[in-house]
Amino acid sequence: MITVNPLGTGGAFTKYYHNNYIMELGDRRLLVDAGTTLRSSLPAAGYNYPDITDIVITHLHADHVGGLEEFAQRCMYLHQYKPHLWIREELSKGLNNTLSSGLCTDGLSLSDYFHVHYVKDRFHLGSHYEVALLPTDNLHAKNMLSMGLKLYDKQENINIIYTSDIGKHEEAAFDTHMDENTKALFHDISFIKTPVHSYIEDVIAYYTGKIELQAIYGMHYADDIDITKTEDKYGIQIVRTNQPIVFKK
Repeated sequence: MITVNPLGTGGAFTKYYHNNYIMELGDRRLLVDAGTTLRSSLPAAGYNYPDITDIVITHLHADHVGGLEEFAQRCMYLHQYKPHLWIREELSKGLNNTLSSGLCTDGLSLSDYFHVHYVKDRFHLGSHYEVALLPTDNLHAKNMLSMGLKLYDKQENINIIYTSDIGKHEEAAFDTHMDENTKALFHDISFIKTPVHSYIEDVIAYYTGKIELQAIYGMHYADDIDITKTEDKYGIQIVRTNQPIVFKK
């Protein structure tokens, strides 16, 4: 079973919470991205800092990594707790640079705050969960390393795909990672044309015939959209903050 809990669904300038998620994978809770709203979105969803066993960062925009420094400090100093941080090898230099000025003082290193793991293409959580990295370098923003994820429950033989932020979804070709066991595609959507996010009309056109539209979950959307009207119009589902979605065989 895979449970997806949206801490927020908004973009960088949201009045609410950034598009960050907790993936509940058995007894592991994987935090996917840690934006600057994390200090509010985490308790709003009913989680405490030690509840998070694992963290992965998809790219280095502030709405995805800007809250990780404070998260690390709270874990260390308030809870005496060290979660696992899974870092894509190519992203290691950038992430270390982002975090080191605030965390790596007084002789401390990232390994004092986290169990740090550098990942080539996938990592395993528990006995039967796997997370594959889907690189999307330059396809969200030019000259930026980024990635989506494919999460597997090997016991139930199901998986979901998570795009994170993506502008050029056709080039990212997430559909090539889908198979008969793919239960859902969590996809970045925008209601205006922009080079760094996926325009919803283009998303619908591209995936029609490749996946059931009801299996697409739109995320990272503007604060002012009418969710029900959007679902009725396009036939996809829209992710709602703090409304967990459970996938099982």
